Amino acid sequence: MRNQNPFANPDVISLAELQKRIMANDGLAYPRKREMSSAANTVGAWFGLPLDMIPASATFLRDKFEHVHPAHVNVSKRRVQNVRSLVMSAFRAEGLSDKLAPYMCAMAPEWSRLWDIIEGQVYYRTELSRLFRYCSKQGILPSGISDAVLSDYLTALEAETLVKNPRTRHQSVCRVWNKCASEYRDEGWPQTEVTVPKYDERLYSLPWEDIPEAIRSDLDAYLNHLKGDDPFNTQVKPFRPRSIEAITGHFQRYLSALHHQGVKLDQYTSLRELVSTDMFTLGMRWFWDRNGGATSKHIGEIAWAVRCYVVKYLGADEETCAFFKSAIGRLRVSNLGLSDKNQAAMAQFDDQRVVEAYVALPLRLWDKALNARKNAPSSRKSKEAQLMIQTAVAIEILIFAPIRIVNLQHLCLDEHITWQGKRMHIHIPKGQVKNDQNLNFLLPESASKRIKTYIMEWRRLFTDMANPYLFPGRKMNPKDDTSLRRQIQKAIWNETGIKLTPHQFRHAAAKILLDAKPGYYEVIRKVLGHKNLSTTYSHYAGAETQAAVELFDEVIIQHRQRKSFRKAEEAQRSAEPPFMDPLQLYGGKK
Repeated sequence: MRNQNPFANPDVISLAELQKRIMANDGLAYPRKREMSSAANTVGAWFGLPLDMIPASATFLRDKFEHVHPAHVNVSKRRVQNVRSLVMSAFRAEGLSDKLAPYMCAMAPEWSRLWDIIEGQVYYRTELSRLFRYCSKQGILPSGISDAVLSDYLTALEAETLVKNPRTRHQSVCRVWNKCASEYRDEGWPQTEVTVPKYDERLYSLPWEDIPEAIRSDLDAYLNHLKGDDPFNTQVKPFRPRSIEAITGHFQRYLSALHHQGVKLDQYTSLRELVSTDMFTLGMRWFWDRNGGATSKHIGEIAWAVRCYVVKYLGADEETCAFFKSAIGRLRVSNLGLSDKNQAAMAQFDDQRVVEAYVALPLRLWDKALNARKNAPSSRKSKEAQLMIQTAVAIEILIFAPIRIVNLQHLCLDEHITWQGKRMHIHIPKGQVKNDQNLNFLLPESASKRIKTYIMEWRRLFTDMANPYLFPGRKMNPKDDTSLRRQIQKAIWNETGIKLTPHQFRHAAAKILLDAKPGYYEVIRKVLGHKNLSTTYSHYAGAETQAAVELFDEVIIQHRQRKSFRKAEEAQRSAEPPFMDPLQLYGGKK
């Protein structure tokens, strides 16, 4: 039976067929067959798909398992791991996985000797264990390691395992192999250096040094114009540094697109020549085709940046202005309302259990960190506890004060944080806020107490200097925003199964409040720091739709219950004996 999923490879059997083959496999003990079969049924239940619709493909299953969290299916983390393991065991039993060896498979003597060399190196062993067993099974000696062998190993990882990010694991294996070759040269480690791959197919921007100086000079003049440093600048409102940075990136990507379309940038002496209507069409066509024949928010912003340069800065003629107006109408995506991605993030909070897990997360992280520190046998676990506390504080602030990640990252103890009794007050002046609005938040006493504990007892563990930032980084800087962002996202997913970016905490705040208090848009406007109520309404109108639908459902159900009650009453009356007039019983008047 082939799988019936139209999006899957038709040559791959379905999970239903795999289950059937497993049960017919006389080489397996019956209890083992039952375990594998049960695991297949569990996978179908978790994915919400019949087994005929699930291809027996590690690539397909890996992507689906990325969205399965123990909290979603009401099981333990260990149970999810067991199901994954049983499914892959079924793959091996039926020959769908024939290159990689099982985890407990013995290594060849040559590989076992290298394994002994890295005894005590937990990270090295973790990364190399699967490679050593793969090579042992394939009859590859350590001296035979090469880029080609590791490329085949990556193919096996993608086809026969459910490990997350096989390419990242491949990079790590190559990197660790080279480290071992350098560190254990004297112990006899093979001196073969392999290439650490870079998976950057989506990266296309040219380095700035590859863009001719004359073109960069023109762009610099335009950016200085936008900055408004010149008192005689006709620019009405100077652009913020982050906006300047964004526009710079848009032009870098636009010029890169022209390069990929075959334009020899070094043959041009000005930026003006590269923003003509023909050049604009050529460059934007590259983005359009690359995106599958469609525009996107990112493409629209690049087009808008070029349009502003041509129309506003260069002062284009009417015909050119009309061209750009028409092009922008097709390329720029409307910003009204939330994107599909943000709407999906908000939909998670339709489940009251998700809301409860979300608001309780900081407390959970605190308790977990304190227990980890108390029982930590190693400095590594102690470090994990420190990061957990820091993450708990960041999430606590985002829940009660849903600010943007850049403002969270740059919170300073001596500038933005004051204390009113036992409560922490956060004040961010409008000059540091995206839309020029002062932000003020007075946090609850319980949350303030935890944050103060972090400041007094934990924060100093992250820095040896008088770093003023609440989340300190290196060299008196704040913590890198990418690290802080990933730290928050990883914690909320691992602990609750909620997929949420730091910025989406703002949307979650609106969703939770509007579900509890439908129509409270003015409150949301003040909490999120919007200038106008129209902005709040355009973003969150309908955020309480699920609450409204549930209210409507309740009304319908109540009507049904009333109808059922009336039917029951009528049935009861019909079952009772008819009322007899006493006069009739005694021969009275009829």
